[in-house]
Amino acid sequence: MATTISSSAIQGIDALYPVAGVDNDSQGFRDNFNIIKTQLNNAATDLTTLDTNTAKLNANNDFNANDITDANFIANTEEVNNIGNIAASQNINWTDGNYQTLTVAANPITLSLTGWGATGKLCKIRLQIATNNVSNVINWNAVGGTVLKGPGFPASFTVSATSNKYAIVDFWTSNAGTTVFADYVGEYSS
Repeated sequence: MATTISSSAIQGIDALYPVAGVDNDSQGFRDNFNIIKTQLNNAATDLTTLDTNTAKLNANNDFNANDITDANFIANTEEVNNIGNIAASQNINWTDGNYQTLTVAANPITLSLTGWGATGKLCKIRLQIATNNVSNVINWNAVGGTVLKGPGFPASFTVSATSNKYAIVDFWTSNAGTTVFADYVGEYSS
């Protein structure tokens, strides 16, 4: 951010004014005061811009699709979006987070992947899927696109009717959801 404070204007302040023991013209006071007032207003504008447009440690930050480069991340987390029980076909929106959990309570059910970022951005969703102790068949749909399933992805995707069992599935796209790749990670249980 370029500052609006003018260093040349600040240098125009007469630091030796008023002169002691001399009848000083009031114009010198007015000139100095005007420069100071203008530069304080510029400083206030700069501080407001900084307050509005910089990352905060005490508030959420939206970088508005701007790049963050050459960063070193240590001990970072990702938000988990718990969708909850799903008893009807539903959209799974990428903007709700990269890791989403849900429990299917209908058979069959269609989960539609939507809300992807712009073309040229790699967008990923990992789903952790549980069931209400009933085997559930899940059909996958990419809103406005096609789901391409990787090797090992079940032809008929069924979540087992066992408590404490979770199916993990990854989805990703780099063309705003026109082509969504799917990878079945596996079924995890205690």
